[in-house]
Amino acid sequence: MALLLSPAGSFDALRAAIDGGADEVYLGGMQFNARAGAKNFDEKQLQQAGKLCREHNVHLLITLNTLIRDKEFADVLRYVDFLQKEVRPHAYIVQDLGLAKALKERFPEAVLHASTQLRQHASGGGKLLKELGFSRVVLAREMAKEDIASFVQNSGVESEVFVHGALCVCESGGCLMSSMIGRRSGNRGECAQPCRLPYKGKNPYPLSLKDNCLAPYLTELDQMGVTALKIEGRMKAPDYVYAVTSVYRRLLDEGRVPTEAELKRLENAFSRSGFTAGYYNKQVDPRMFGIRREEDKKNTAKVQNTPRLPLPYVRQKTEEAPLPMVLPEKDAPRLFSPKEQLGYVARFEGRIPRDLTPFADAARIDIPLWRLEEADIKGLEDKISVILPRVTFDREEGQIKKLLEKAYAKGVRHATIPNLSGLHLVKEFYLHGDYPLNVFNKETAKLLEGYSFSSLFLSPESDPKEFGFSPLAYEALGYGRLPLMHTETCIIRNVKGDCTHSRGQCHASLVDRTGASFPILRGNGHRNLIYNSLPTYRLDKRKELKKSGVGLLTLLFTTETETEMGSIVEAYRNSALPKGNYTRR
Repeated sequence: MALLLSPAGSFDALRAAIDGGADEVYLGGMQFNARAGAKNFDEKQLQQAGKLCREHNVHLLITLNTLIRDKEFADVLRYVDFLQKEVRPHAYIVQDLGLAKALKERFPEAVLHASTQLRQHASGGGKLLKELGFSRVVLAREMAKEDIASFVQNSGVESEVFVHGALCVCESGGCLMSSMIGRRSGNRGECAQPCRLPYKGKNPYPLSLKDNCLAPYLTELDQMGVTALKIEGRMKAPDYVYAVTSVYRRLLDEGRVPTEAELKRLENAFSRSGFTAGYYNKQVDPRMFGIRREEDKKNTAKVQNTPRLPLPYVRQKTEEAPLPMVLPEKDAPRLFSPKEQLGYVARFEGRIPRDLTPFADAARIDIPLWRLEEADIKGLEDKISVILPRVTFDREEGQIKKLLEKAYAKGVRHATIPNLSGLHLVKEFYLHGDYPLNVFNKETAKLLEGYSFSSLFLSPESDPKEFGFSPLAYEALGYGRLPLMHTETCIIRNVKGDCTHSRGQCHASLVDRTGASFPILRGNGHRNLIYNSLPTYRLDKRKELKKSGVGLLTLLFTTETETEMGSIVEAYRNSALPKGNYTRR
């Protein structure tokens, strides 16, 4: 039977999870966890939590699921040393690949679970993470039933699925909106939840998803072989934790779907205009969206302070051995040296110019793989790099392979990779790591070097000064509107009321309460990309960035006309600061 995993944002919530019948609980300390706003646990409480979980035969999972700065590694390793000796958790939930590498080197006996922040949607990514020492992968919330089944069957690693609680509209680990507009990083546990705010348009809350509820599908997930079923809610009250855990416990034990009364109890515990199972059932439409109404808040009061009696349940006894980390060995013939990659990268995510020859002096020209057919690349084949989709489910892999074969047949030999799950598809290409890989520290960069990347796009949230020189080329955003969100849902339809569009053109804007306008473009499939309201401009800081080891500056074109693109390239060549409104981040 699948394990039931419950959240604990406080010690009272931990007791509620245990009373409700959780097999596992996950919680965070006072640092390095993605719910900085929860009460969390100090060192004494962590020791007590470890003791309590052992007494009740409950697995204790500790969250270390934020990106780590280089200067923080000493502190996080001291913290884990304390946890290993004094708390003895079952496993650690980790986002940062550099941290995973450091933990496996220092604590080879530690069991690692890959956080959903690592953005894994496909079995190829699961296989790779298993090689890196992860025993379990927390799957992306956007996965449908068939995607989950394929991952479980083909990845060879344990799987964990979110079955209840809040949904991020952006792919987890890929959201930069809170960080860029509010200086509160979701990848650092400080998300300000801009997705819950009102915006102008047909739907005044176009980014706010209802909470997830897969209670009717637990038996189905269990039969697939999913290892753990996860309830979200470390920011929620103990009453919520008990109510939701106890309902899911009974459903699992009795192998049945919920009654109307049980669904109502879940809704009363917490909901946003009800629930959705849209991702799981591939019903990704406006019905998935909702907000926290006054009616919902009144209903929540009905489950507060209700008596909690420990469920008569004998928890499953499971053992999970730590896996060794097998680091990849880079293939030197597949590498370009940093000296061969100096200058700028012309990247087209909006309009693709009819004539690309004005960009012939670029070190690289990045074009989305699914739009390569729109471009005339004759004579520039050696410059072109196809950008793989940020999200690729197993069911889409065949299509991606065909597009890569067509690109290769045209003479394209470079590929820009935003997700590790796509690495096995591009063995014949020179590789360039894209910014969604979240290269936030030198340890992550060192690990990725082994996968034969010729360049790595540093995380837009990182400080290039912290990196220094490397055997591979470092890339940073020099100009352009940074993509803040990548969504599986159609935000354009929410804003405009329909989703008519012209390929490569801005066909909707998200306008917030200050009047700032965030362009929305179509990605591959029906996915959307929401871009910053202002373009970043750092082309006049080329020398400073070069001293930090950044030899490539990306010019990211989204809403610009071809004339405007030309002026930006000219500004790059002259290290000039043109007129207009920009952000320097």
